[in-house]
Amino acid sequence: MRQKQRSLADLFGSQRSHALPRAREPIPPPPPNIPDPPAMPPPVPNQFNKMVEEESVRSQLHRFSASVYFSYPSMPGKLFLRKELFYPREKFNHPYVLNLLCEQIMRDTYSDSCLRISREERRKMKDLLASFHIGASISSLDDTLKKRIVMAARDNWSNYFSRLFNVKVGNGGDAQILGVSHRGIRLLKVAKASGINPKHLRLLHSYSFSQVLSVQQQGADKVVISLSNEELELHSQQAPQIAAVIHLFLMELITNSDYVIAVKSYATDDKSLLSFHRGDVIKILNMDGLKDGWMFGSNGGRSGLFPVNVTQPCAPPDYHSSNMERQLERKKSMRLTGSSTSVPANGPVTNTPVNGPVTSIPASSFVSKTPVARSVASSVYSADVGSIQRSESDHQQHIMTEFARKFFTDAISRQNKDKSLNELVEHTPSPIQESLILFSDNDLNRLGAQNFMVLMQFMMDQPMKKNQTESDCVNSILKLGKEKEFLRDEIYCQVIKQTTKNPVKENCSRGWRLFNLVTGFFPCSNTLLPYCTRHLEAIIQDANHPFQELASVCLKNLRRSLHFGGRRHIPSHSEMEAILAGRNSRRLPIKLPGGIEFTCKIRSFSVASEVVQDFCAEMGIINPAEVKEFSIHASKKGGDVTRPIHSEEYLFDFLLDDGSISLSFHRIIWKQPLQFSNDLYLEFHYQLLVANYLGGKLLLPKNSATVYQQVAELTALQHLALGLTDLPSNAEVKQYLPRMDQLNSNDERLLATIRAQFSTLGPLSHLDAKAHFIKSVSVLPSFGFDVFTAQKVSHRSCPSPSLIALNHEFIKILDPKSQNACLTMSMEDVQSLRSIRPKKDKLPSVEISFSGQTQPRTISFSLKQAKELCHTIAVIMEEVVKPSYSSLSSRSATPH
Repeated sequence: MRQKQRSLADLFGSQRSHALPRAREPIPPPPPNIPDPPAMPPPVPNQFNKMVEEESVRSQLHRFSASVYFSYPSMPGKLFLRKELFYPREKFNHPYVLNLLCEQIMRDTYSDSCLRISREERRKMKDLLASFHIGASISSLDDTLKKRIVMAARDNWSNYFSRLFNVKVGNGGDAQILGVSHRGIRLLKVAKASGINPKHLRLLHSYSFSQVLSVQQQGADKVVISLSNEELELHSQQAPQIAAVIHLFLMELITNSDYVIAVKSYATDDKSLLSFHRGDVIKILNMDGLKDGWMFGSNGGRSGLFPVNVTQPCAPPDYHSSNMERQLERKKSMRLTGSSTSVPANGPVTNTPVNGPVTSIPASSFVSKTPVARSVASSVYSADVGSIQRSESDHQQHIMTEFARKFFTDAISRQNKDKSLNELVEHTPSPIQESLILFSDNDLNRLGAQNFMVLMQFMMDQPMKKNQTESDCVNSILKLGKEKEFLRDEIYCQVIKQTTKNPVKENCSRGWRLFNLVTGFFPCSNTLLPYCTRHLEAIIQDANHPFQELASVCLKNLRRSLHFGGRRHIPSHSEMEAILAGRNSRRLPIKLPGGIEFTCKIRSFSVASEVVQDFCAEMGIINPAEVKEFSIHASKKGGDVTRPIHSEEYLFDFLLDDGSISLSFHRIIWKQPLQFSNDLYLEFHYQLLVANYLGGKLLLPKNSATVYQQVAELTALQHLALGLTDLPSNAEVKQYLPRMDQLNSNDERLLATIRAQFSTLGPLSHLDAKAHFIKSVSVLPSFGFDVFTAQKVSHRSCPSPSLIALNHEFIKILDPKSQNACLTMSMEDVQSLRSIRPKKDKLPSVEISFSGQTQPRTISFSLKQAKELCHTIAVIMEEVVKPSYSSLSSRSATPH
């Protein structure tokens, strides 16, 4: 058969060009073997008709050929190929592999079905792709851009490239899944879809491979992982596979490693020897003339000799693994204590805490940390970002030299013994050859050094390249922090270093303005947080420091980014120029109902909740629960796209240089009682309700005997609210009527009723008339509901078109003719929510999954205002129905 195929290939190939195809890169070698999964039940007889001579045939990847080929037609099934995990030090330069990886990542980014990706991770990847101007197709991308996308997913998506195993923890923990990746092992739990949060994996505990001493399979379904400070006992039917993959990764990482881990504590008074505790990771350094059984290494900034028999080889420590436990504890603390979304823009630093003690850690978290984590944990334990009143010893623990001693490459490797710790965190006129922080990833070391050069060019410590601008430098630094989250601490440390004892004041000033941007755009990790905070607080307390005010601004920005997640988009050209020139705020008009404009002072890092709070204060609203019922809407020029801005979103992320985006105030929740003691409050609500009434969003009962009476009263009140005392003319009556088929401005019955109501009301001031109008519409059945018109509803009991009415309790689908409810959903029953992009010549749609009587149900609506409807439901749920969601993670509840 092979000879026949060869002849056919020659026959067809002769009709084509004889030019050989471009040589391809060699196929990457297959990964090492891992034991097969547990045996499946034997197939029933004759289930597969396998020929004897085919039993030894193994599939292999053939090179691409332009010649003829044969394949099976009408295959009964499909094979789905996915990249599950990366092996340590694995490369992906092969064009086939790179293309498949990028296709997989793009598909999962724009789909909500992959539970390995959190909502926040998916949102950040969409933002990154948007910054690359990439749509849903990668056909036009070059390999360099594809590689950046793959590396962003590999480095920033915690669970995506992991092998997942169903497990039970021996101590009865909540973990359901063990994830093994190239960075370590993680205990996970499946978090069910709830409200605006989709089904996802929740991290319970994380371990780096540097903590793993050994892994053993005990029996058919038990694996014991020996860690530096505990033993992890796991039960799973996949025990052989778990043990094999962890052992394989561990051996791969230990090979050529320059690190050992202490299996016993070693204490000595000899200054030439190195003392350490069990579980400490020691960097091995070169030294001539060592005796057998001894090594020379460094740990925690100290170096010395130590006996080999109390250590064993280990994987290189991962700097960011030391931050995982504190990140978990911070999230748990936020869920337990709650948080305030109010961040005062002015005032002393001591009065502007965001999210309380963001670095407070329970004592239980000291167990099972990496050695690097343990060395910092005691100093982080009492850190409180909201206060600058610390003890002197606490100040000493959190100075930047202490951070450098524990994490900087020069301090750990001791390559330059003549350089003091102070010099490591002070300005240098020379570029660095590798990152300041010691990373196990060589790519991060290289990118860190490149970023330092860009920083020096921006600060004028090094000459810029031809055609390079300061905006280019800032964009490069901010994009690196957005794309490579592992390098954020490196960027922070570099800016702190170059602004410390910089001899040129102008250059130092440029560095501080950059730090203002960096702290507002992304936060540092919890590992660096107490040191960075202490550094800024020390400058704020120094009245003679020339950059005291800028340090205060940076600290406020850092608190915001810790709480809200930082800005989503790189600043526009005009905003960038303003910030670099020291102008951090703009006065912007925000439209109120009725066309009035309210001018607000908006800073570069102001979130919607701050501006809403300022406006509510003008209306005399001080109740935080009532403040949450208001929102700012962003509208594109022409009104084609409108949607509410979530309380934790940054306003400048929505504004464009061309002025095509306008902002407006709205009230979308009507749970709190109304009050009429403030004129601005009264005017705002009157104009809002009048617009809803005239636009048909305040539904009047149809076929009701009282509808004429209600319309007549509201018509008379509108006329009086304008300060007019004469009877309204027919033309004026027409302007006061809502959109209802049964109403006509020439209807004598209606006009007579209006005249009677006008006489009954008597003389009213315009303010009294407005208050009376608000009270009258507040008793209507549809008051407090926001109404949308859906052209198509998927539920069979609902007509098309239908009305969608929603408030803080229910989502109702109404028949537009009878206004009867065809379907009612409780907001608390909503399990998931997403907007779907429109296909060609189709309307966008919203898909809502909610819990039914027996099983979850899904309903979709097709309407022009799909994005506005989706975000309105999300805002209601995160502010009223599920208030704790907004504190779980920054902007986790933002649908797209």
